[in-house]
Amino acid sequence: MTSARIAQADATRELVACARALWDRGHASGTSGNLSARLDGSTMLCTRSGRAFDALVETDFVLVDLASGHARDSGSVPTIERPLHLAAYRADPTVRYVVHTHPTYCVVWSCMGKLFPRDTVAATESLAPVGWVPFFPPGSHELADGVAAAVAGGMPLVVLENHGLVAASSDLRTAFLQTDLAEQCAMTAYHAATLRAALAPAWDRAR
Repeated sequence: MTSARIAQADATRELVACARALWDRGHASGTSGNLSARLDGSTMLCTRSGRAFDALVETDFVLVDLASGHARDSGSVPTIERPLHLAAYRADPTVRYVVHTHPTYCVVWSCMGKLFPRDTVAATESLAPVGWVPFFPPGSHELADGVAAAVAGGMPLVVLENHGLVAASSDLRTAFLQTDLAEQCAMTAYHAATLRAALAPAWDRAR
């Protein structure tokens, strides 16, 4: 069961602050990325289409009906990724926030068709389970279904091939921290793999 209703004003303030933090950490650029909060059992609040995280304000959110997926205000255009957010909420009733970003190193690994290696202490002890969804077009129901399957399977972090990262959580702070940690782990793994490949000839000669 979901917890008590989240006040819309509180949710918008939290989401705006989270968006700025994600932007400052380099996890979003241009108008990429989108955020949402489940306000109650029937409504979510999500970012409008085409809004950049660095300039997001409290009026840049749209109320969306969880059952139909339609905006409550017909004049508002929610993010194209709203099926992804809706799918996460439907997959796990404890999820109250969804953060979708395009962190560089997570995306780089996804373009290689694989999850980043979990070699560090942070990756093995602090990072949540990470799921994988093969490429589907943004906003598609296939992409949403893939995210739903991962979240329902106990993976609150989901890497989307050639696309980005989804973090689903019962609280926004955790979703932000897990997004940040995933990118840090992906970056460390990338540099370790690059250095390992560069030094391999020297190691071979030393043998």
